Amino acid sequence: MARFLTMLVCFVGLHGAALAADVANPFRVEAELLKLKSGQAGAVRVTIAVPKDHHLYKDMIEIVVTQSGALQVGAPSLPPGLSKPDPADPSTSREVYDMNVIIEVPVAAMSATGRHPLTLSVTYQGCKKSLCWMPQTDIIQATVLVQ
Repeated sequence: MARFLTMLVCFVGLHGAALAADVANPFRVEAELLKLKSGQAGAVRVTIAVPKDHHLYKDMIEIVVTQSGALQVGAPSLPPGLSKPDPADPSTSREVYDMNVIIEVPVAAMSATGRHPLTLSVTYQGCKKSLCWMPQTDIIQATVLVQ
């Protein structure tokens, strides 16, 4: 009986993973235009849209700046999430976002005026109930307009 249950759990786990691979990723990543004066600092706001009845794991979000040009860029700041029991191990909890999450990426404008591209690699893992997508990486382009 124990062997049957183990095989059943493996089958369901593999079937769930295959299902996640077949279902389109419902999450969306966007960045807002940032306007700054020369020598001023601000933050590019990156939004990860989280559909209803879905969530993101905070510890699975990573933002890496891949191109910043004449901009000085600081470490991204993630807001606090909700602490919920981890479905894989209910004795522990993880921070999750069950609604759109806005991540601020600090930016300082040097003396150069004009439009400056900021390329970001945003990695995250989203889930719904007992189904999780493989970690995703979206490359997005933000624009910083320095006046």
